Amino acid sequence: MLVTTLSAQIVLAVFALVYAASVFAAIVAVRDPQASPGLKATWVAALLLLPPVGLLAWEAARLADSRAARRPMTVVDRTAYLADRAAHVAGGSARV
Repeated sequence: MLVTTLSAQIVLAVFALVYAASVFAAIVAVRDPQASPGLKATWVAALLLLPPVGLLAWEAARLADSRAARRPMTVVDRTAYLADRAAHVAGGSARV
């Protein structure tokens, strides 16, 4: 199972919807007898380029979330960690 952040999942869902809509539009354009060969080629090119663009957007959202999660530990964070650790040791539930 792939574990991702919420914003990365949102980007992936939006990408999937846009990709599904563009596949539908490409099928309609290619099957339309009135469509020019240039329009058909444009849709095919768009379908070939859309997956890498979507994957780049998803990766960018994942990186942005991971950078936001990695902030320097403050004195308050360190004090809370030490207090929590002391409580575990005092309670006898410390991991060795």
